Amino acid sequence: MVLAFSTMAALRFGTGFRPGQAPPESVEEMLGQLDAARREKLSFPDGGPLAAKDRIAETTAQLALLKHAGKRADTETKRLNRVRFNIAFVNLLTVEEHARFIQSVLSPYGFNERLAGFWLNHFSVSARKEYFMRLIVPLYEAEAIRPHVAGRFADLAKAAVLHPAMLIYLDQVKSIGPNSPQGRKRQKGLNENLGRELLELHTLGAGSGYTQTDVRNAAFVLTGMTVDRKTYQARYAANIAEPGARVVFGRSYGGRVRSRSDVEDLIEDLAAAPETRNHICRKIAAHFIADTPPPEVVEAMTVAWKRTDGDLTAVYAAMLRHPASWEEEGQKAKPPFDYIVSGLRALSVGADDMQHRGMPTDVPAQAVGTAGMEGAMRQMAGGGDAMPFDPAALRLRHNPLTVPAVERLGQPVWQPPSPAGFDDVFSTWIAGGPLAGRIAWARLAAARLGADRDPRAFLREALRDAARQDTIDTVSLAPTRQMGVALVLASPEFNRR
Repeated sequence: MVLAFSTMAALRFGTGFRPGQAPPESVEEMLGQLDAARREKLSFPDGGPLAAKDRIAETTAQLALLKHAGKRADTETKRLNRVRFNIAFVNLLTVEEHARFIQSVLSPYGFNERLAGFWLNHFSVSARKEYFMRLIVPLYEAEAIRPHVAGRFADLAKAAVLHPAMLIYLDQVKSIGPNSPQGRKRQKGLNENLGRELLELHTLGAGSGYTQTDVRNAAFVLTGMTVDRKTYQARYAANIAEPGARVVFGRSYGGRVRSRSDVEDLIEDLAAAPETRNHICRKIAAHFIADTPPPEVVEAMTVAWKRTDGDLTAVYAAMLRHPASWEEEGQKAKPPFDYIVSGLRALSVGADDMQHRGMPTDVPAQAVGTAGMEGAMRQMAGGGDAMPFDPAALRLRHNPLTVPAVERLGQPVWQPPSPAGFDDVFSTWIAGGPLAGRIAWARLAAARLGADRDPRAFLREALRDAARQDTIDTVSLAPTRQMGVALVLASPEFNRR
């Protein structure tokens, strides 16, 4: 079965068909999405990156005031204020999680959206690491990942690895050179987490020949990188940097005086290593094409990487222009987030459908998001509350078709299970339990959004020539329209790409 170019472009390399959005008809159109997406206004973080940074600064200041005022408070007041503050953090993340769905469902640049998801998973961080990560992680994707998906890999790696989100997630903020001034004074030592994942996950890859000594030396070179806890900006602190030169994978970094440039040189050199381009090119091809990608495609990608010094657009072009990349459809399973996004796109869902159902009616999102903090501040100021405190009333409701649904299916937004990110192999997502959950989601989505649709027309719009004859026959015989739409969303073709 040979599918049309536009079908493969939408299903294998994109986020699925959406009525009213024309799928790409050529490789050039797909690559053109990368440039167009740079000018696209993201749906998250709420208000944009500058607003997100202001929100972080304001929250930091509010928390400091609460801690100071809490010294005079009784035990019950302290407990209530902890609950309020926790709810405020959760609500702020909830707003961003819904916006993350809106971005992927509505964007006309499906290839770019898939790449953003791929690189976010490659440079994984979790919003559950600590409370402030709920505010920082959406900003991380917006300012460290997305602006670099079509540039040099080395620039992407530096932006991701040195972002506050990564420095907190992999405990770099706890790493102090034992022979640095602060290390000797505070009797604190080295944390190897970021050094290890930089080599194993982010660049060279497991089994590429690096040693435990390379890991430890990389961790020494990284000392000095930390996060200012008042602003949550990354900074280099010379007084915690381990002095002296360290050799990592055959190259020496640092000397008597250390600086941030040593850290950046380390990442640049690791990004340029042949082991890195082999690791990364194979991983990109395995994400889009098959768990075991065609070797000739990976070879073409590594040649492009070497020729262009790791220019990712050239690497993507080499993959897309290879004929083997367009053969044997259905080799990959859509992970839960992509499955739900493609379902909502097929159902032509709008922003209002995805946002307003997730929030209390007649209350603006921003006001609800900070209500817990504001309540705590009023109480600490001695003003009390006009209404009795009810934690449940302060929590935002979730849209049952997006945020809680993707969590039930095993891929909560911005919360990977480990630094390795979410699994990306077929068998993880197409099995008994996960498949039953997808059928339940398909039935709910059809009931809420598809009951008035002609299922045969919906099948043609959602899958085009990818629909198999047995699926066409089954959908045609569905006893109700709602059941027919659910059968399309639960079909094997819709769950694969």
